This record gives sequence, structure tokens and C-alpha cells, in this order.
Amino acid sequence: MINETTNFTSQVMVKDNGVDVAVMYLNATLDSANMNVSISASTSNKVLASANSADVKVQYDAFMAAVTERAIELGYVIF
Repeated sequence: MINETTNFTSQVMVKDNGVDVAVMYLNATLDSANMNVSISASTSNKVLASANSADVKVQYDAFMAAVTERAIELGYVIF
């Protein structure tokens, strides 16, 4: 049996005085052999993330859409 593990990583970026700043780091791992899934979000700048919450949500939703699409392709039943 071949075990396929798929990893996703992303940084949520917002503008601060015209400069791109990472305010959150996203990570997801899909283990197809056991249907294990791990999704984490780590906020590195709460103030900027909160001030730009709409942009943060759009980027988070895009990340989760990519994870969900791949999970469905792998046959995960929870997505």
C-alpha cells in the first residue's frame, strides 16, 4: 500500500503602510491511508489581522477551498 500525504502551507498577507505583512500562517496535512486530517492556523499579528479581517477571511476561505477540493479527490467523507 502506498501512503500519500498531502501538505498545504500558506501565509495570509495584508498591507501595512503599503508593505505586505504576514499576519497568519496556515497549514494542513491530509494522510490518505487513514483519512487523517490536520488543519492549523497561527496568528502572528493579531492587531493587523483584526483590522483587515475581511481580507484575512477571503484568504483563509481560499486556503480551505483548496484543502477541501483535494480531500474530496482523496475520498475523505467529512468534506
